Amino acid sequence: MANKLPQIIGRLAAAGLLSFVAACSGSDAGHWVGDYVTDNDFEAMRGWLPDASSLTRDHAHSGQFATYVGPEREYGLTFDLPLRDASVHTLKGVAVEAWVYLPTPESAASLEVQVPLAGPDSRMGFAGSIKLADQVKETAKWTRVRQEFAFPAGLPGDAHLRIFLWRNATQATAYLDDLRVKALE
Repeated sequence: MANKLPQIIGRLAAAGLLSFVAACSGSDAGHWVGDYVTDNDFEAMRGWLPDASSLTRDHAHSGQFATYVGPEREYGLTFDLPLRDASVHTLKGVAVEAWVYLPTPESAASLEVQVPLAGPDSRMGFAGSIKLADQVKETAKWTRVRQEFAFPAGLPGDAHLRIFLWRNATQATAYLDDLRVKALE
């Protein structure tokens, strides 16, 4: 029996592996369809950034921190990642979702989505935005905004996905929290 023990263990391990593979093939495990590029509530940003001055405790949708733009700050924190690192598949676009707080109706802030191409000429491979006032119908209240952006085919992997809050043409303050970016494949 002792010399058959390695064979029995080997068969049990093989049966377990086959069961695991069969279980995974019936689910979405390993398919990475709709993977998240980022999901950020800005809680873990302090201490990681060289300049965390666009983080604020004035308003937050969840936790203690949000990013903001206002009279003294034109841009909020910028998410910046090469496309080749953003998803395991080639990105055909992204679905961007966030919670925003506009204290007054004068805010013209927008959530910008850009894909600048690498190289000396700094051309833009894609540019789009969520005009916050278009989706926020009631001010002084947290509101969920969402929009999908389809990228042009053939963007190189060294192009960067950049997402940031922009004050735009106003001095009004705007807050953003709980940013989620999902890959469209």
